[in-house]
Amino acid sequence: MQSLGSTDLSISELSISEWFYRNRTIAGFDNPARSLYVSIRELVENSLDACESARVLPSVRVGLFRVSIESDTHGISNGPQQYRLTVRDNGTGIPRDSVPKLLGKMLTGTKFSLRQTRGTFGLGGSLALLYGQITTQSPIEITTSVQGSTARNHLQVKLDIENNEPVIVDESSEKKDPSEHGTRVSYRLEGDWFRSKRRITEYFSQTSVIVPYASLRLETPDGEPFVLPRVIDALPEEPREMKPHPCGIDVEMLKQMTKSTGRNTIASFLMSEFQGIGRKTAHQFLRFAGIELERHPAELDDDDLVGLMGKMASYRGFRSPSPRSLSPAGEEVLVAGMNRLGPDIVVAKTRAPSVYRGHPFIVETGIAYGGAIGSGIRLLRFANRIPLLYDERNDVSSRVLGELNLRNYGLKPDDPLAFFVHICSTKIPYKTVGKEFIADVDSVRHEINLSIKDCMRRLGDQVRKKQRRRSMRQRENRLQIYYRFIADTLSEATNQEVDINSMFGKERTS
Repeated sequence: MQSLGSTDLSISELSISEWFYRNRTIAGFDNPARSLYVSIRELVENSLDACESARVLPSVRVGLFRVSIESDTHGISNGPQQYRLTVRDNGTGIPRDSVPKLLGKMLTGTKFSLRQTRGTFGLGGSLALLYGQITTQSPIEITTSVQGSTARNHLQVKLDIENNEPVIVDESSEKKDPSEHGTRVSYRLEGDWFRSKRRITEYFSQTSVIVPYASLRLETPDGEPFVLPRVIDALPEEPREMKPHPCGIDVEMLKQMTKSTGRNTIASFLMSEFQGIGRKTAHQFLRFAGIELERHPAELDDDDLVGLMGKMASYRGFRSPSPRSLSPAGEEVLVAGMNRLGPDIVVAKTRAPSVYRGHPFIVETGIAYGGAIGSGIRLLRFANRIPLLYDERNDVSSRVLGELNLRNYGLKPDDPLAFFVHICSTKIPYKTVGKEFIADVDSVRHEINLSIKDCMRRLGDQVRKKQRRRSMRQRENRLQIYYRFIADTLSEATNQEVDINSMFGKERTS
């Protein structure tokens, strides 16, 4: 066995971008079809976040065009090809100096804060662009306009994978109207439209359900635009950035906070760095933890911090995390989105905030029934307004539905039903970096279960009323047929015309 002290031991180091280049499959970039879908999804979500941050109704335009075509003997595109992907939005725009770092460097972004955003890891957009570079070796073209500025900036950027640094290939600027704002990203990548077409169009369809206030347009390689106009002109409430909750941190984060704080006492440190802790709560907790109120935070050693963390986890006097960092869609938006499916009946429910490991979350559910919805059960899953299209069977929502007894609500498994589940949180419990399904966490499962059952009770009542009305109409129609038969028989027997209305003292029912 080679000892650790051997001079033959070779030690190397990978940059963040090189590590993700080698392990990009964990984020969904595992084949050309799925990579094309994930690339579009990540850039569209960045655009929607930018628009909502600017508090403007989103208008997102996506163009996907073939650059080279490999055809089989029948002239039909077959297998991976190169495409140019362009995504344009009317969001905040990006200041020129921020463009290279935001789009050309891994783990940089504006979403590392305690408030609800679509992005989580600061990777999606950068990984999409990295995938484009490693499959085509083409630069990324960015055009961006910030509201109030008189310049429109154009940059061509490549990623230095080895050093995780952006490289500006070319840039220029031109004058623009100060009111213009938004960003356009365009680059080449390898993809497989034939295999990913269904998934991509389904992504746009489901996105239009959860953001019915957005105008979406996809120009496809087939030359058939996929257009989804907005159906409601109301943006959800903007989430606010919050301080961490004492039950939502770990020892390492606590250590960093005590080192960087400018407070002189542990009591003032708790009051200034955490949400929901006032003077009274801070003093009560420190007495519970056995820590002097005037002790300096920087004096806490590793053992002290571990003990303090344990006391935070066991103390029951803290307030629940504030839901102001969240922005649920709201029942009005849910109903407007689900009506895109063309149902007869829609019910929706937004639950009160709950807590998962010190992070607030809100569950929203809805059910669409009848109309244009095909027979059988369909599940639409969303997290922070992101459609989740893969690994449905492993998702907590799917497991809740699997335990639901439809017959208790007067429904059957082959009835036309579309279930809608949306979870919003500052920390979605994803099982993978690819953000495709949500872990079966007890508190999340409990909220989904209660919310779906509430919707089921309301839907069951409406369906039963509808069935009673249908039954009454069918009974009336049968009676009318019988009445007409009697009238015709009497007319024939008496050789006189018999009026059904006069026989029964009421007007004929149509």
